[in-house]
Amino acid sequence: MRERTITVAETESFRGYRYRLTDVDDLGRFVAPPYDMIDEGMRESLYAADPLNFVRIIQNRPEPSDESNIERHKRAQKLLSQWLDNGDILHDEQPGVYAYRQRFTVDKSGRAVELERTALTVRVRLVDFATGIVQPHEYTLSGPKTDRYELLRTAKFDTGQIFGIARDDGSYYRAICETVAAAALVGRFTDSNGVVHELLRVSDQALCTRVHATLADRTILIADGHHRYETALRHAHEGGGDGFVMMTVASMADPGLVVRPFHRVVKRNRLSERFDSVRALEPFMDVEDRGEATLEAVYGFLEGEGSFDMVFVDGGDKHLYGLTVNEKGDAHRKEDRESLSDAWNGLNVSKINRFCVREAMGQPTDGTILHDVLDYINDAGKAFKRAISDSTVTGTFFVRPIPIETIRDIVSRGERMPQKSTNFYPKLYSGLVLRSLEST
Repeated sequence: MRERTITVAETESFRGYRYRLTDVDDLGRFVAPPYDMIDEGMRESLYAADPLNFVRIIQNRPEPSDESNIERHKRAQKLLSQWLDNGDILHDEQPGVYAYRQRFTVDKSGRAVELERTALTVRVRLVDFATGIVQPHEYTLSGPKTDRYELLRTAKFDTGQIFGIARDDGSYYRAICETVAAAALVGRFTDSNGVVHELLRVSDQALCTRVHATLADRTILIADGHHRYETALRHAHEGGGDGFVMMTVASMADPGLVVRPFHRVVKRNRLSERFDSVRALEPFMDVEDRGEATLEAVYGFLEGEGSFDMVFVDGGDKHLYGLTVNEKGDAHRKEDRESLSDAWNGLNVSKINRFCVREAMGQPTDGTILHDVLDYINDAGKAFKRAISDSTVTGTFFVRPIPIETIRDIVSRGERMPQKSTNFYPKLYSGLVLRSLEST
């Protein structure tokens, strides 16, 4: 990556690669969810959906003869080359900007509310996080980064989506709306959650130039895809690629921006054995027994009922407990406040890491063992079922979503939130548009 001073976000149009479709509604046969959402069962379903499904690229099936993980990525690269040679995936003739529109419903106090979120897919110049131009908001794990790096280096394509959110006074959101109004629909599908995904393309160069100019004076927060961005940055620093990465950038002013929480299921094992019930938190939190746990009570809390910091469903007595940091716990947190802001310390996910993992379990919270003691589930119903019926867990912490304003404030201080603090909904699928690292 060439060294020069970069002070603003640099975005450009590009010639994307897209599946050849007989009809715009055929796209669903080929696309796949983000790689980290695909378990073995989903992978096999996607393999069966179509011989050209993109899961073969982002999550190629392991073979018994594989000597290393790289063998999977070599198969993916070979397949992608075949699809390109056969004309199954075509290279757009002119550079342009792609719009990714999603229509979906969310539940608001038992009422289904229809929302729409639209973002623009461009290529963004890679910059170090220290510049403050592109900002991470969560910590990442090394394992997924290594895997994605091997795929990027082997395939030489941006195969997955990075979801960015631009700080906005409304002008970028207006630019998105103008772009969509002039764009042509080139692909559409509905996923298993009922979300309608649409890919649109605009090649009007004057309009594309306005989009890039509007983005130039903004910082971009990475909402999803930290692994992919850090992987691309590493590859660029090592002399690979063209110094850019494909990113789909929404506006912080978009009314369809939805952030969901990840609930924490506490695993019962050797590392977590000191946290044998919610009572282990009593030195640091007021623990209020709310009686027999019901999913309705959990939903009530998530929708704003009660003044607790969080609630916990105990797998032992099947009761619901309201949890609030007490004076001793608040004093205990102050030792972190010299280096971390009140906003960061006030995150309920930070409190779980500190009081449950560090203090009660006696384990580190640097990410080395978190996935060994906690499972992260965004579906409250599934998280509740784990607490009530799974004998391998101690219980589940339920937390409310973190407001986008809080995320913005924490990131603006140069801080990163704990892993799995946020779940931006809906997810961006892979395979709608690809970008080659070797052509514009």
